[in-house]
Amino acid sequence: MEPREFRQGHVAEAQSIPLATILSKELELPTDQQIVLVCRSGRRSRRAAAALQNKGCPNVTILEGGMQAWEAEGLLEAVGDGTVYV
Repeated sequence: MEPREFRQGHVAEAQSIPLATILSKELELPTDQQIVLVCRSGRRSRRAAAALQNKGCPNVTILEGGMQAWEAEGLLEAVGDGTVYV
């Protein structure tokens, strides 16, 4: 998620790593752990997943529909400004 979106609310224990950082050659992520990508709608997550798989991260999953889908389904457990919303 982009920093602005992350501040508005995010999945508990998530980290904000902007797409530009994921696309850069400098980012290194563990290849032996599951990585779940989340963005607002899912579009940037798909681009990030392809980039990470090309970098050798085989365990990449996308939260389909992003945070918008979670909100629409009432499944959102997000954290924003220290407050947890369920």
